[in-house]
Amino acid sequence: MSVGVDKTFGLLENMLDVSALRHKVVANNIANVNTPGYKKMVVNFEEELEKAVENSSQTNFKKFQPKVIISEDVADGTLRNDGNTVDMEKEVATLLKNTGSYKIYSQLLAKKFDLVKAAIDGSKG
Repeated sequence: MSVGVDKTFGLLENMLDVSALRHKVVANNIANVNTPGYKKMVVNFEEELEKAVENSSQTNFKKFQPKVIISEDVADGTLRNDGNTVDMEKEVATLLKNTGSYKIYSQLLAKKFDLVKAAIDGSKG
């Protein structure tokens, strides 16, 4: 019997992993802000997950893995004379947003664990 808890846990676990990866990618972009010819990297995940959820009833979230790709979006970065596409202000903003997302996902996961624990403790009485 499945009560749907596993699906939520799987999604939150995956989102935490994606946030951790995104943090590393943004930190790498920031570290290479002065490297000539460096192309900004981004994590591609949410768009693919959204498409899959809209187009099917697929709920195996482990199937969807984030991909680190070179950003092809001109608006995503600024091409400087040295060929570097990292925009420091955008990277810091992305880092702050990602930190907030990670906190939210971890709090949601903690609440889910609390609910499961309460259900187990309640069934003992």
